[in-house]
Amino acid sequence: MEAQQVYAPHAEATRTVDLREMVRILRRRRWIILGTIGVLVGAAAVYLMAATPLYMATATVLIDPHRSQVANTSDTAPAPSNFGTDDAMIESQVLLIQSVAVLSRVVDTLNLVNDPECAPRPGLFDPIRNLLRSEPATNGRSPEEIAKANTIDALKQKLKVTREGTTFVIDIDASAENPERAAQIANTVADSYFYEQVQSRYNTNKIAASWLNKQLDELKARVLASDKAVAEFRASNDLVTTQGQTVNDQQLFDLNNKLIEAHVQTAEAKAKFEQVEAIAKNKGDPGTLDQALASDVIKQLRSQYAEIAKNVADVSSKYGPQHPLVVNAKAQLREAQRLIDQEVGRILENTRETYRVAQSREQALKNSLGQLQSTSNNSSQAQVRLRELQREADANRTLYESFLARYKQTTAQESLELPDSRVVARADVPIRPSFPKKGLILALAFMLGAGLGVVLAFIADFLDRRVKSPRQAEDITGRPNLAAVPLVGTRELARRAHRGRQALDDYDPEKSPMLPPLMQPPLMRYAVEEPTSLFAEAVRAVRLAVQRTGGGRHGNLVMVSSSVDGEGKTTLAANLALSLAAVGMRTIIVDGDLRNPELSRSLCPKAKVGVVEVASRKASLEQAVLFDQATGLALLPAPPRRRETAFINEFVFSGSMRSLLGHLRTQFDVVVVDSPPLVPLVDSRALAEQADRIVLAIRWDATPQEVVAQALDTLAPVYERVIGTVLTRVDLRRLRFYDYYRSSSYMEPYSYLGQPRVELTP
Repeated sequence: MEAQQVYAPHAEATRTVDLREMVRILRRRRWIILGTIGVLVGAAAVYLMAATPLYMATATVLIDPHRSQVANTSDTAPAPSNFGTDDAMIESQVLLIQSVAVLSRVVDTLNLVNDPECAPRPGLFDPIRNLLRSEPATNGRSPEEIAKANTIDALKQKLKVTREGTTFVIDIDASAENPERAAQIANTVADSYFYEQVQSRYNTNKIAASWLNKQLDELKARVLASDKAVAEFRASNDLVTTQGQTVNDQQLFDLNNKLIEAHVQTAEAKAKFEQVEAIAKNKGDPGTLDQALASDVIKQLRSQYAEIAKNVADVSSKYGPQHPLVVNAKAQLREAQRLIDQEVGRILENTRETYRVAQSREQALKNSLGQLQSTSNNSSQAQVRLRELQREADANRTLYESFLARYKQTTAQESLELPDSRVVARADVPIRPSFPKKGLILALAFMLGAGLGVVLAFIADFLDRRVKSPRQAEDITGRPNLAAVPLVGTRELARRAHRGRQALDDYDPEKSPMLPPLMQPPLMRYAVEEPTSLFAEAVRAVRLAVQRTGGGRHGNLVMVSSSVDGEGKTTLAANLALSLAAVGMRTIIVDGDLRNPELSRSLCPKAKVGVVEVASRKASLEQAVLFDQATGLALLPAPPRRRETAFINEFVFSGSMRSLLGHLRTQFDVVVVDSPPLVPLVDSRALAEQADRIVLAIRWDATPQEVVAQALDTLAPVYERVIGTVLTRVDLRRLRFYDYYRSSSYMEPYSYLGQPRVELTP
């Protein structure tokens, strides 16, 4: 229970991806990226070699709405056009150039129906499309019409009509296999577009003229009818007019003016009369009257009166008031005054008569005006109706005149129409093909291949669940990674194998069951035979961990195992045992894999007795143990027993096996057990319960993470005895792309001192 509480490995490695990790992924998966780039670039190259080159010719057209106004025959100035600012109108012209009407004229002009290039070509997927879609309806069209329609569709595919930004300029691009044909198509499309514009305007004006002509006939009849209605109504109601007015209205106007004039004259006559009457009553000076001033009699009398008054004054001063001359002079003065008063009375009577006459005239005019107003009131309703009829007649006449003028302008413009566009540059025969663009296609293929390769690289790396680095091993197991045993190159292995074949002639299996060092598998003694290699350095790192965790105790039992078969645990166990023996420790290696004794087959294939015989007391330990003469390492083999399979399956769980391992603890400092794999067999679990230290071998870039985690689950009861993991068959150069600083790659310069250079990669 206590061991289960301590056990806490991770189910899988926790992966943190940063910028450096991304770079490492791209470096270690570079062959996927390069392969993807090569495939796409190769496919692009094949396509470029097989593709038919196309030439593109461009005709440039300028939309100029002011150009058509040259033919404007109207007197009024044309309204300012917003054609250039209306994007919808420009886009409409772009669509018009690609319309069926324009392209149909191009097909007829260039006879494209008989041009093989414009004929529909069978595609790779046409059989599938024909299978899925229904038969097209002919709608009663002839084969020639269907062929022309197909040609127009093919021509649309060869055209590209675009507007340059927000300008008035439109480019007509035509593609063809023949450069001359491309220029012909582009120029013919432009000409057909202009013809379509002119024809459209001509048809529009013709239709407008015809419609206006029909409207004029109707409007003319309406004007005549309205004028006739006005004349008949005026005659029936005695509404005779002169200078636009009826006679009654003219009389009212004249009488009103005369009445105003008579009223003014009456007022003047009254003022004069009142003035003369006041002077007459008050005996005032008549010289203030205008009539008196204008009268010669008054002037003479006043002059006489003045002389007499002067004479009276002179005589009175000389003779006194009672003198006859004075009395006579005063009598003359009174006579003169009487004559003046008499003349003033006559003037007063004249002004009174004038005033009376003015009043009579004004009253007479008022009476006449009243009679005319009464007559006018009686005919007012008739005049309202007359004005209504007159307005309707005027409106009909104005509308008729407007339509007549527009009809004249339209008929005048039928024979003079200009398009709203003009050619800026006609299409020239292209010199170089426009398709395929080799550089662009190859660049796109390269970039697409690089992008797809990067994606595939990340996907492959993410889906790759094999153990690739010491850090992953630590994250999965929760135990430190002790070392990374490098992969020895094939040339080195071949060299060592050749050396063993040379020593085969001198080997006598009857003298010693154990193979001589030269005949043993190349890697079984590599750590002691190549002590400066990285392989030996990794084994020494494992040895150091075993020694440190053992604490110097006697009889440590170290089990070397793996998750599955083929991970290099036997090679690791043999080299670890040799390394321990080389430093003076009494070491024995036990072949604990009784079902597949790879260690025994590699070192002592002719052995007769081994683990089973010693544990069963059929042979002594001294009879079964073999020794390595160079290092003093003891080996307890396990000869194959094919006929005793059931017995072997249960032997590791027996007390005899437990007793044997306990006895070996007392005889040796370190007991190294090469155990079976953990996942497929349960034998190693029994051995693990007897072990003091467990080393787990993991084949680099081969063993899945889930398998390693499953192997750790089998060791859960003795998890605390697992001292670490060892990565085997590691390609150090590739390991740099996974965990550079935790690998031994930086030790590579020191691995050849005093030894022949060893190839570390296959």
